[in-house]
Amino acid sequence: MDTNGIMERLRTETRDLHDQAEQNQWQTRMVRGELTRDDYQRWLGQMLLGHRALEKELRALPLDQFPYTAIRSEHYQEPYLIADLEHFGVDPDTIEPLATTNALISRIEQLAQERPLALLGFHYVLEGSNNGNRFIAKRLREVYELEPGTGDRYLDPYGDRQREIWKRFKEDMGGDELSAEDQDLLVASAREMFQAIHDISNELEATSESGVTAAAQ
Repeated sequence: MDTNGIMERLRTETRDLHDQAEQNQWQTRMVRGELTRDDYQRWLGQMLLGHRALEKELRALPLDQFPYTAIRSEHYQEPYLIADLEHFGVDPDTIEPLATTNALISRIEQLAQERPLALLGFHYVLEGSNNGNRFIAKRLREVYELEPGTGDRYLDPYGDRQREIWKRFKEDMGGDELSAEDQDLLVASAREMFQAIHDISNELEATSESGVTAAAQ
């Protein structure tokens, strides 16, 4: 199947925000293994709240109809985030959303009512992030002394199947089968999700004791 349509547009038309995410201070410190355990747990908590809100709405979509057939049950990351948090002794039910996370949740709920296809653009960003997250997981296993699959499952949900699952997702998204209007919506929503993750990362950084310490040095 030709995948040079919507997937190519998503890749090229979100490139600037993808690069922004890689240069984000919080994300940079995570890649370097500079986040404290507390920082990492706080990040997992906010990701849990975002995924929980999104995946609740994704499950309500007509998943037997294109293009929602690209969403598979194995993509849902909420169980992995819960397991990771519990590994660190964090009760997932005690997590409070940051202002930026609250904004994302509200936006997800709004789009679910008004433009549900946009949620697939949000999902694309999170699913695509697994490609790079695998490498972050390797670094954090060293820093936090984690065994594979314990405390790092969200970052590496598929293990050696990562390429296979991403390839299938791209194929399931189709090539030029979506209308130009629908493609525009997916690109716009993917850009919105990249920005939301950037904003959450910035708020985590601003409220991080380790970030304040690093900035002062």
